[in-house]
Amino acid sequence: MTRTRKKVPTSARPARWWRLIWITSLKLALAGFLGLFLYFIYLDSKITSTFSGQKWQVPAQIYGRSLELFPGKYLTQKQLVQELEQLQYQRVNAVSGPGQFRTSGNTVEIFRRSFTFVDGTQAASRFSVEFNRSGISALLQQKSSLSMARLEPQLIEHLVSPHQEDRELVRLEWVPSLLKETLLLVEDRDFYQHRGVSPLSVLRALWVNITAGRTVQGGSTLTQQLAKNMYLTQDRTLLRKVNEAMIALVLDYRFSKDQILEAYLNEIYLGQNHATAVHGFGLGSRFYFGKPLTELSADQYALLIGIVKGPGYYDPRRFPERAKQRRDLVLRLMFEQHLLDQRAYEQALTRPVEVVARGQYLNANFPAYMDAVKRELRQLALDSNLMHSGIKVFTYLDPMAQTQAERTVTQLVPAMDKELEAAMLVVDYQRGAVQALVGGKTAGYAGFNRALEARRPIGSLIKPAIYLEALAQRGRYTLGSMLDDSPLSLRSNNQDWQPQNFDKTFRGNVSLMRALADSLNVPTVRLGLQLGMPKLQEALRRLGLERNITLYPSALLGSLELSPYEVSQLYQTIANNGVHQSLATVQAVTDQNGAVVYQRNLTPSVRYPAADVYLLHYAMIESTLTGTAQSLARTWPQPTFAGKTGTSSDYRDSWFSGFDQDRLVTVWLGRDDNKSTNLTGGSGALRVFTDYFKQQGTHNLIRYMPEQVEWQRFSTQSGLPVPEYCPNSWLLPAHQDSVLALNQCD
Repeated sequence: MTRTRKKVPTSARPARWWRLIWITSLKLALAGFLGLFLYFIYLDSKITSTFSGQKWQVPAQIYGRSLELFPGKYLTQKQLVQELEQLQYQRVNAVSGPGQFRTSGNTVEIFRRSFTFVDGTQAASRFSVEFNRSGISALLQQKSSLSMARLEPQLIEHLVSPHQEDRELVRLEWVPSLLKETLLLVEDRDFYQHRGVSPLSVLRALWVNITAGRTVQGGSTLTQQLAKNMYLTQDRTLLRKVNEAMIALVLDYRFSKDQILEAYLNEIYLGQNHATAVHGFGLGSRFYFGKPLTELSADQYALLIGIVKGPGYYDPRRFPERAKQRRDLVLRLMFEQHLLDQRAYEQALTRPVEVVARGQYLNANFPAYMDAVKRELRQLALDSNLMHSGIKVFTYLDPMAQTQAERTVTQLVPAMDKELEAAMLVVDYQRGAVQALVGGKTAGYAGFNRALEARRPIGSLIKPAIYLEALAQRGRYTLGSMLDDSPLSLRSNNQDWQPQNFDKTFRGNVSLMRALADSLNVPTVRLGLQLGMPKLQEALRRLGLERNITLYPSALLGSLELSPYEVSQLYQTIANNGVHQSLATVQAVTDQNGAVVYQRNLTPSVRYPAADVYLLHYAMIESTLTGTAQSLARTWPQPTFAGKTGTSSDYRDSWFSGFDQDRLVTVWLGRDDNKSTNLTGGSGALRVFTDYFKQQGTHNLIRYMPEQVEWQRFSTQSGLPVPEYCPNSWLLPAHQDSVLALNQCD
């Protein structure tokens, strides 16, 4: 039986197709909606986790020392003013706010900025510093005396993240209201009303662009701009724009408007410092004006906000006229919306566009010192995540000392010889704090750091270690003891060695003090051999040499190779009356919230009795008055320094290490090819030392005689202690137990 198919009416066929299309479209829509929903879930998870946690790799901020002010401090008014100017304080006629100062006669009035120091946050404060010839005579706050005040430290450098982004985080409550209101006025007037995306803003921008015939206004909300900067590329594609809108919706749903605005203030790109991108208004303020946000004027806020539209196009350093036009447009908007009154608006328009030199926001460029800081940070082995979370590293760097040390080296050393190189350290020897470090004659050059890495023969700088060890032998040696200065021949390394004095003459018997003050080689070699090489090796270890070394007799005349940093460590113990303290550049590290994660603990240890070191100092002071460093006495006739010259074989190295009441300075001069410099320690390194203190000022060396030491007469013939009435004798300090038995007059 044959079945007959029912014929479908022709009119029903389109309905069937439409039904199929509708069902398919519904399925596709549901699939699309599901996919969009899943994508939203993905975005929500990703964005919420990243936005809630550490959003950025924030560079570590490296600070110099805080300048402490107190009555009696040795500091001139000129030096304080220089410090304030380096901190970008503004000199004014009447102090009215933080970041300002005024001078009047012998008084400096300061309105210090607020700052989070290692020991906590200190609010902005106003005080006066009075000076006399000796330094600071008084600190006053509202006519009451202060015992101490301090300035915030100078920002020296940012350790920029591997992504080459630089920023300083700011909190929303720190940002001046004028900046926030102007930013929203220019970039997103409806920020607190829309939900992350504003269709009205898009339509308004579209209409403005059409009527203008070009793109003059964007339709993206501030939230969309943040989404693009934090999560997307700069590609101008439809897909990127859709992603931008979706991320903006998620951000607005998950986070408060204030959180989004704070993130925007820290994220927005504001310029380029060579290879490093400058992000955020906190750093932007320093990058362009060298000041914190709170100290900017209305015209400076307008310029910063104007730059947002195009940091390259409106770069005030490259295109000042273009930047001024953009700034003035923002100022006009501020005036029209009553953020500025007529007078403030007109004053702001008349101000020129003035910005600091590129990179000056970091106050200084001290790569050699930073080498030492980075080396120390590596030794501390801090968490790697912590290093990129905005920590603050407080160092001992004294910008005034560092600047003067660099100026001295760069001006003097090339004048001596174009091939000559140099290294220099300035140390607060009581704390073992490295205040300045110069790694070469070219300041600011991040090359080979000779202060840390160049190990060179130290010449006669080794002699104080020998003589200190001898003076520590109670009853055996005194400053008056006679040493034999006659020809000497030794067998060393299968060769005959005949040490010579610098002037190639022999003096017969000489006192221990004159042998050191005049840096005589032959008596020193005899003394060192009498003590024994193990004793010298132990003396160097006690003074602070950490490396294991093997000494030969030639080391008695300084064949030992040390870096200027290592020499400074030895002389720190000598200068500090025999109390050893390891040298350091890093004082403390705090996290971005101010919590201390590392603080250096001073761990002084007595390596030599003060009485022994006092006798050594007496001879080293004599060296600066009548010995190899006597040129110092022509500038400072009164005892001001103790020190020692050093010259290596064939004049390859010129050294001087000396100290006043506060600072130890070590200078090395030499050539990288190890050829002769034709300079002694006195004709080379000592000149650099002298110039530094001429410019920086000195604090005369004062050493009080310990109870175990007393004045005693010694025979100039035998070197033995004799009664006071004896002729041919001289008065010297000596250990009490070294002079109990007096000899007869010669």
